Amino acid sequence: MSETRNIVVLGTSFAGLSISHYICKHILPKLKQSKDSNYVLHLVDQSTHFWWHIAAPREIVSVKDMPHSKCFVPTMEGFKQYADLQDSIVFHHGTAAGLDTNARFVEINKAQGGDERLEYYALIIATGIRSPTPLTTMHGNYTVTQKALDEMNVKLASAKDIVIAGGGPVGVETAGEIGTHYAGQGKKITLIAGSDKLLPILRKSYADKAQKMLEKVGVTVVYNVKTVGSQQTADGRTEIKLDNGETMVADAFIPGYGVTPNTEFLPAELRNPQTKYVACNGQTMRVDVAGPRVYAAGDVSGADTGGVLKLYGSIPVLGANLSHDLLSEAKVGGVPAEKKYQRKDDETQLVPIGIKTGLGAFNGWSMPGFVISMVKGKHYFANTIDDIWQGKKFVKA
Repeated sequence: MSETRNIVVLGTSFAGLSISHYICKHILPKLKQSKDSNYVLHLVDQSTHFWWHIAAPREIVSVKDMPHSKCFVPTMEGFKQYADLQDSIVFHHGTAAGLDTNARFVEINKAQGGDERLEYYALIIATGIRSPTPLTTMHGNYTVTQKALDEMNVKLASAKDIVIAGGGPVGVETAGEIGTHYAGQGKKITLIAGSDKLLPILRKSYADKAQKMLEKVGVTVVYNVKTVGSQQTADGRTEIKLDNGETMVADAFIPGYGVTPNTEFLPAELRNPQTKYVACNGQTMRVDVAGPRVYAAGDVSGADTGGVLKLYGSIPVLGANLSHDLLSEAKVGGVPAEKKYQRKDDETQLVPIGIKTGLGAFNGWSMPGFVISMVKGKHYFANTIDDIWQGKKFVKA
């Protein structure tokens, strides 16, 4: 009887889905030639649906303009294309709760209750990052986020005082969407930035331009102030505590700042002691300290500044090294050469300010507002969801 070898992917957001489709397109078909082992791909996630959260700034304001049907899709529907692999793909609805690198198994808290122990032959950690709110990242099953978005739509419609915390792209884009959508309706919109400029990875001239664009749509920017806490008031508003000792009260509050890597379940030696991201080899995407055939994918790897554009460069490297390792062990031939990922922290960021304009740069080159609106502002790339959901971006190895 042949041995069963589990390839486990923790997380099915952008990174997890990308490497899973890479495995189905380029690795599992070759591994099926093995006479000694049966390979099974296991996907683990807290949500049954994939969310195109790039569009969150517009969804926060209007799910009519950016409906759930365009941004939320059932994860496993994207794998029906692999007719010959249906017996080799398993989805586990749950959350990774522990990892034993010696016995090589993952503990999973199942969504329906109870625990599960899943042994692995190869492991890809793609658990991603989370923000303080389900408005911008998953906090459980997809229904939690849909409910939060629906409720914020209603709250913003009647709100007079609106506060967005965070001077990065999420905060700026969200403030721009609110200002544009409710232009001329007398709402007081405030964006709190924790430093002396907006959009940290862009040069100051872009940050200054962003401020002017926001002011044109009725947004006031406050600098050098951070949110340290918030709580609901008796009348249903939100009291926001600031690090300067002052407080603000808003009818609607959106915490668009800060992210935390989802690595709490990992042993301490697998986490970078400073950043808490996975202690990953940024060139090979292997987690060497975890033993053979353990890898990290996407934002949680800490291999770069994160985001989908970076992912399109790192996944083929991870895929090649995973393929090299698995096919070498299986002795089935056609083993690809190993690859190295070269981190590039270039000035690339596209920031819509509403649907018609924006600002940003690509590889250090400035992009005009109308180009930003056409490329991203029109639909926040939601028209390319199949690149991730169905792995169309990774048809070639």
